[in-house]
Amino acid sequence: MNLKFSKNSTKDIEVLMQIGTSQTPFSYIDMIKSLLAGETLDTEYSEDISGDEKKQIEELIGKIKNIAGIPTTGSLDLFNTGQE
Repeated sequence: MNLKFSKNSTKDIEVLMQIGTSQTPFSYIDMIKSLLAGETLDTEYSEDISGDEKKQIEELIGKIKNIAGIPTTGSLDLFNTGQE
């Protein structure tokens, strides 16, 4: 999966997901599914994304990857309720 970061006309950051040749709006659920399936996550930035913004995005993606590294054997308790 490739995440493409750019800014829109109001300077807000937008993200598109590219899977194969298809581009779709970003979805946390689809990203987590891909990570849990063992897929790699690549990032691509437009020129208008600053170095600080890239750093913040990479830090967030790193945290998400660590969370997705939960062993997939047994049941996953994504909401940490302690119940199966």
